[in-house]
Amino acid sequence: MRALDRRAGRPPRALARPAARRARIARDYIDANAMRAVTSIELERAAGLDRYALSRHFRALYATGPHLYLLMRRLARAGAPLAEIAAATGFADQAHFTRHFKKAYGLPPGRWAALTAGQRA
Repeated sequence: MRALDRRAGRPPRALARPAARRARIARDYIDANAMRAVTSIELERAAGLDRYALSRHFRALYATGPHLYLLMRRLARAGAPLAEIAAATGFADQAHFTRHFKKAYGLPPGRWAALTAGQRA
């Protein structure tokens, strides 16, 4: 959004302090609970905003929505066998994890593991 505003020659709009604080509260809640399914109702309660306002403020501050942010936190914790990773990070099954991993990183987890095996050793 900011890049588009710059391209259009408009100054970026600042996010109001209370809205930014509430988006940070939601982010911190997601970080603390990333290993399980976090519902929008939980985020609404934690941040004190309805899901639409929270999503708008979260996107303005972090350039992604709360759900995708949660998925990326889960994917970042990969490192064990896929079935264990899927269960430990709150995905329904290995296929669910693999689908999101590939969508996020552009390659399946097995290929990623093979490419980074030398770096992790």
